Amino acid sequence: MRAYDYWTKTGTANAHMPPLATLSLRPSERPDCNELSMTFPTGMPIEDQLAVADRVLASVQRWRDGIAEYADQHRTAADELEAARAEIARLKAEAGEES
Repeated sequence: MRAYDYWTKTGTANAHMPPLATLSLRPSERPDCNELSMTFPTGMPIEDQLAVADRVLASVQRWRDGIAEYADQHRTAADELEAARAEIARLKAEAGEES
């Protein structure tokens, strides 16, 4: 099964602890949005559940870190552009030009 939906600021992720460990993702508060709930088969050893949770955590951490890196790069480029514009305005003012 594949379900696609856009994550919004109102999206939620909820976890429920063992013995019936579940992870639920709901991308928005819209009543018609897709929701994903994951749990483990009955009798799956807790060590196996932990291994799965570690893989999910590692993937989500890589996803988050990639977004953070992109945001930092974007902020840096925007900051550099703003600094360049300020420098151009300063040089024009020094030269007696209007901006």
